[in-house]
Amino acid sequence: MTFEQLIAILRARWLIALSTFVLILGSVTTATLLWPKTYTASGSVVVDIKSPDPIAGMVLAGVAQPSFLMTQIDILTSSRVAQQVVRNLRLADSKVMQENWRESTGGVGDFQAWVAQLLRSGLEARPSRGSNVIYISYKSPDPQFAAAIVNGFIRAYLETTVELRTDPAKQFNDLFGNSAKQLKANLLEAQTRLSTFQQQQGLVVTDERFDIETSRLNELSAQLVSLQAVAADSGSRQAAAVSRADQSPDVIANPLISGMKADLVRQEAQLQQFRAKYGENHPQVIELRSSVTDLRSKLEGEIRRVASSLGVNNSVNASRVAQLRASLEEQRAKVLKLKNIRDQAAVLQREVDSAQKALDGVVARLQNTGLESMAQQSNVAALEAAKAPSVPSSPRLLTNVVLGGAAAFVVTLALVLGMELNDRRLRTLSEVEPMLGLPLLGSVPSFKKRDEIRDLPKRLGLGRSDMKALPNNA
Repeated sequence: MTFEQLIAILRARWLIALSTFVLILGSVTTATLLWPKTYTASGSVVVDIKSPDPIAGMVLAGVAQPSFLMTQIDILTSSRVAQQVVRNLRLADSKVMQENWRESTGGVGDFQAWVAQLLRSGLEARPSRGSNVIYISYKSPDPQFAAAIVNGFIRAYLETTVELRTDPAKQFNDLFGNSAKQLKANLLEAQTRLSTFQQQQGLVVTDERFDIETSRLNELSAQLVSLQAVAADSGSRQAAAVSRADQSPDVIANPLISGMKADLVRQEAQLQQFRAKYGENHPQVIELRSSVTDLRSKLEGEIRRVASSLGVNNSVNASRVAQLRASLEEQRAKVLKLKNIRDQAAVLQREVDSAQKALDGVVARLQNTGLESMAQQSNVAALEAAKAPSVPSSPRLLTNVVLGGAAAFVVTLALVLGMELNDRRLRTLSEVEPMLGLPLLGSVPSFKKRDEIRDLPKRLGLGRSDMKALPNNA
């Protein structure tokens, strides 16, 4: 179908087309004017996901995830927030809503939950593209009520976010408080055991005390080694003096014995001279022989005395070694006892330190949870409060009229074309040959208007020469 045919059909059925178009457009316009007005109030909140937590001192990992804003929207539109709005605005006291609830549910169910669900059905929350702002809107016939509901949801949402943060902190605060009391009792018990042990031992076991006793043990050990060397030397010297006293180094080194030996040698030499000069029976020889014998006797006695003194010295050294060994064993036992005491005290001290460390950790967490439980603000803040709109958001007269006109035109066009298909007629000269399969010989013009007569050659497609053959009834 060509555009010329379409125009011809519309011209032929213009009354029906116009009536249909006016009827539909008028109906849409009338319905728009009679439709109840709806007002949309809007507000917004901003979610801070970049600033560190003021208590924890760091940015929480879950806040930076893309799903965080959607989670906040789910919280904002949740039944918990809606019921908080009902409580804050005291909507449960409205007699009108109570009557509506009885009519809708027959008085069955929770009235507050029904009101909350009714509020949620008219609420819309959406995130802003490319930012952390959440826009909240509510539709209602009353602009003041719509603004109040949006502001109520913003307030309830802020309160709920604070509660979601503080409620777990309060529970953990109670838990850490009970744990802190138990850990304090454990610490006191451990300190009491340590103090009792120190009092029972009668001393305070310290590393310094233990180092002093260890130094004394090392000193006694060094003295014992040195004295054992001296005792071994004195023992060997005593053995040498017992076997061959005259060749003992101590005997040889004795100045008295050396002097006596020198006198003995001198007297023996003098005795030999006197024997050779005076004979064996000369009084001087006899006297000198007696002096040599006496001197030799004294020398032997002195040698025996020196040898016996070596034995006494060796006995003294052996006794000192025995005493020093006993002192060393006593000091070693004392050091081992001190070490055992120190180990026991160290175990008790580690128990005290462990209890103190556990208490310090719990107290630190208790302080953090205490601060979190008293928090009055979260990472969400109100950005824009809702105001009562002065212009209704629906129905939109101009938009509905334009859309109604478009719909009326489509329906009218469809109706006219449908009627034309049911009652097909020739509307233009160009339709004769395609429809009938015969060539066009001529047409009967309409002589209602002279303008149409003058336009006839154009409509018939005839030239000036052809027009001469037509009769002129003008």
